Amino acid sequence: MVRPATATLVLALALAVPAHAQGDFKPPPGPAPKPAPSPARPPEQGGTTRGRVTERVAIGERAPDFELPGVDGRPVRLSRLRGGWVMILFVARRDSLPSVEPMARELSGIGVRTLAVCFDKPQAIARHLRTQDPGFTALADPTGDITALYGLLEPLRDQGQPGFVLVGPHGLVRLALLGVDLPNADAARLVQFVVTGE
Repeated sequence: MVRPATATLVLALALAVPAHAQGDFKPPPGPAPKPAPSPARPPEQGGTTRGRVTERVAIGERAPDFELPGVDGRPVRLSRLRGGWVMILFVARRDSLPSVEPMARELSGIGVRTLAVCFDKPQAIARHLRTQDPGFTALADPTGDITALYGLLEPLRDQGQPGFVLVGPHGLVRLALLGVDLPNADAARLVQFVVTGE
């Protein structure tokens, strides 16, 4: 029997990761052509984006660990937050950070801590926060390395994409929606369903 929470996780991941079709290609007979030099493996195969390590985040696997500076200058390491639920929200633009506050406060009520990762400098992020205590931890990713690690960096434009990853108390990914700008209220409902079953 499939539990409703499991069905939601599978559906969310299916929406987040586009399917890649492979055609039936057979090379012509004869000697194999000399391979042309190729760049590093693409991100979807665990390669790099402009020298950055990338991964495909999968439900049930351990979330890639990272450490980033908060806007107060203090570093935050994901693995030190084990034991509680953590929502890693990737914010594509720093001017959308203030809209995270209502969702973060709602999730805090069910024991979920929100980390908002923005591909920007700490000073620039701090200017866009309305209050000193926004109800979430804003983290600066000035190099884009963590955004790329979670597969949310557009390599051609060097811009972050929106998305979120819900990490359970044991450090495993329980929900992932990557590359989709889901309204915060809908994201909060999905997270609440996974955490509480309601």
